[in-house]
Amino acid sequence: MIEQIASVIKVEADGAWLSTRPVTTCQSCHASTDCGTGIIAKTLTPRRSTFFLATSEALLPGQQVRIGTTEQRLVVAALSLYLLPLLLMMLLLFTVNWLWPAAHELLLIALAGAALWLGFWLARLIAPAQERDAVVLLEVLPELSVQNLPV
Repeated sequence: MIEQIASVIKVEADGAWLSTRPVTTCQSCHASTDCGTGIIAKTLTPRRSTFFLATSEALLPGQQVRIGTTEQRLVVAALSLYLLPLLLMMLLLFTVNWLWPAAHELLLIALAGAALWLGFWLARLIAPAQERDAVVLLEVLPELSVQNLPV
């Protein structure tokens, strides 16, 4: 199970809107402020990701929750996003090359681009079905309060 901490932004009747901050490996390194890779990672990573989680749990805005997803769902999502367009492109190019061996290279390049676009479009259509119940609420984290006690 892959876990992450999320913040509740807004609560609705059938669930809550959560916000997560991406975690990179550069955040744990002590040299990330002087390292070129760390600076690039901080610059190019998105700041926040917001999504809706259907839950019957009573949540309040500002609460921290632990969410999780299985490794299998992550692998399936990665395969549909990366492998599907490449397979469509290769299948189309092999088919065109087999049916029409004298095809011009510019036509093959255009067909490859169209096949990649079609693959990404299909992956986008498949994504909502995969996202349903992909993230589960594992626990609501307790709120820590600081009390000022007289000395």
